[in-house]
Amino acid sequence: MIMSMFIDKLSTYGVNIEKVMERFVNDENLYYTCLLSFIEDTSFDKLGEAIENRDFSYAFEQSHTLKGVSGNLGLTGIFKSVCIIVESLRHNEYDNLQQLFQIVLAEKEKLEQILSTLIVDS
Repeated sequence: MIMSMFIDKLSTYGVNIEKVMERFVNDENLYYTCLLSFIEDTSFDKLGEAIENRDFSYAFEQSHTLKGVSGNLGLTGIFKSVCIIVESLRHNEYDNLQQLFQIVLAEKEKLEQILSTLIVDS
């Protein structure tokens, strides 16, 4: 994998590369590994199931987990989308959760597309 291409593509996705690399002590391989793990995180599926089943306590747990990890990875799109879900759940506002979750999934899909091009290009 060509790391500069990796950095460029993530930067266009909205990742503050400077801050993230500081957090990951400039270890791009570690960051890439963490991104791959995050994409496979079952919290996405669990959040969707919890929303569908109206288990709002569990949905809060899963969304809070995704909020923390996406924030640490600098994934602004996912982070902001999940924050809206967290706050909606915190304030017992359940009506739009399914639509909000679709936004999270769309942001995840954007990240998956970037990562898949990196795997193909490497």
